[in-house]
Amino acid sequence: MRNYKVFDAVDVHLADDGTVQAVGSGDIVMSMKTPQGMKKGVLTNVWHIPKLSRNLFSVGRFTKDVGPVTFTKDGCYGEAKGTKWKIGAREGKGLFKLQMTPVAPEQANAAKSSGCQGGTKSYLWHLRLGHIGHDGLNCIVTKNIGIGIDISSVKKWDVCEGCALGKQTRVRFQSNTTARTSKLLEVIHSDVCGPMSMATFSGKRYFVTFIDDKSRYCVVYLLKSKSEVAAKFMEYAAMAETQTGKRVKYLQSDNGG
Repeated sequence: MRNYKVFDAVDVHLADDGTVQAVGSGDIVMSMKTPQGMKKGVLTNVWHIPKLSRNLFSVGRFTKDVGPVTFTKDGCYGEAKGTKWKIGAREGKGLFKLQMTPVAPEQANAAKSSGCQGGTKSYLWHLRLGHIGHDGLNCIVTKNIGIGIDISSVKKWDVCEGCALGKQTRVRFQSNTTARTSKLLEVIHSDVCGPMSMATFSGKRYFVTFIDDKSRYCVVYLLKSKSEVAAKFMEYAAMAETQTGKRVKYLQSDNGG
């Protein structure tokens, strides 16, 4: 669509009593059938209705702006400047289906703007063109390869929040291989979890962990209730002290036991 312009939404009423909105208009180059073969023609003031899944042709608008329209058993024909165009072919149920093919434009189209969001027009076009970079936008403007981009020179814009968020990367957590303590059993970390929705075959729904801060060695005990935590700690401490020859100095927990 060429010469596209945005306007305030206009309600368009459909045959099923539904309502859709037109949000802009422009010109479309179409390839249409004539007695001399396929030729290009321009449909002007074509409304853009995003929620309309079919293209509708206004006979009243065509006769007002272009010329007469004739309906025959073979199809629908329009006349303009002495040329007869075949607009549509007869379909079932008394309807005529458009027989026109849009011609792809050689240049990109852009909507005209009435304001300068984001501080500058350069920044506005940066947003409209998918967060294009400064150099890319400057290339479009200087080479005049974008229709309707109403800026004469590209100005630097401030940091774009969307670009900043899009370029963020997740940094890996730094692995700390150095133990926080220098001796075995100096600090033991403990946590209690439960009750679980499913019990073990022996009816246990809780478990408690004991982790040595120095070696990261972990021991897990299954429990029927939280009241067993103290006894399990004594069992763990006796086992750990016997194997290492050290004494447990500190027990760190969230008091969940």
